[in-house]
Amino acid sequence: MVFLDPRIEQLARKQVYFGTSSWKYPGWAGWFYTKPYRTQKDFNENCLSEYAQHYPGVGVDHTYYTWPVEKLFQKYAEQTPENFRFGLKVTERVTVFRFPTLPRYGKDAGKVNESFLNPEVFKEQFLEPLRSISPRIGPLMLEFSQFYPGMLESGRDFTERLDAFFAALANEKQFQFAVEMRNRNWLKPAYFEMLARHGVSHVFNSWTRMPALHEQWDIAKTHPQRMIVSRILLQPGTKYEDAVEAFSPYDKVVEEHPPLRLAAAELVERAVELKLPAYMFVNNRAEGCAPKTIEAILNLLQQRGLFNN
Repeated sequence: MVFLDPRIEQLARKQVYFGTSSWKYPGWAGWFYTKPYRTQKDFNENCLSEYAQHYPGVGVDHTYYTWPVEKLFQKYAEQTPENFRFGLKVTERVTVFRFPTLPRYGKDAGKVNESFLNPEVFKEQFLEPLRSISPRIGPLMLEFSQFYPGMLESGRDFTERLDAFFAALANEKQFQFAVEMRNRNWLKPAYFEMLARHGVSHVFNSWTRMPALHEQWDIAKTHPQRMIVSRILLQPGTKYEDAVEAFSPYDKVVEEHPPLRLAAAELVERAVELKLPAYMFVNNRAEGCAPKTIEAILNLLQQRGLFNN
């Protein structure tokens, strides 16, 4: 692959895949997306090809809300180079314990999810549509929103359920799995030991109520890592809704956060040092514009000498 920024290409050769969380942002038109698109529909359907000139991977968020569709992902694969990777959020139909009382959940609103961590449902409805392009799939990320009282009893309960879930997926060797949690007090040795036993990665996530990326690494580093996966979503202490309001249309950095950039750069350095594949997915809500945050991280890595080797 040849990218507009040669530093991205150099990292991709080391299996370090930078990308953004989703890609269909009109605010990126004119500087990130420069091709003429006739309509918004044309842009939505075809801009992925231009996106792939910038990055070797992308975080696919829409699969959190609906099951993957085989034809759609085959189209994605056709629009991107063979070495391009898709990191998917696993649908909430597997990761939500109780459906929120929101209109979009219809008759399921407020009910306990019968498919929570159901491996058979997951294999049939999530993995099956992806098998034909499995070599193009990066981490499948199970994002768990914060569990509150009345849901799971403890981090131990969570870890035990995950243990059983991944044990049932032991033969799914063509896929890679990663876990993103939001209960900071559940980041315990037993959790990381369970992940290591199944070859599953922890998602180092920058989120409102989670420890900083470097703090998560300090807890995880003594346990074997299959790959490093990071989602740089929000600055600690920032609410998602506030970031959306403040940062839209995501065409510029609104709030620089040097500690977050440094922590992301350090994760990349560790991946290179340990010769581990790494997926670094950056969200617009981190600083206001994901591509510019990625550029800042690359600049920092360059200043620290990573590209001298």
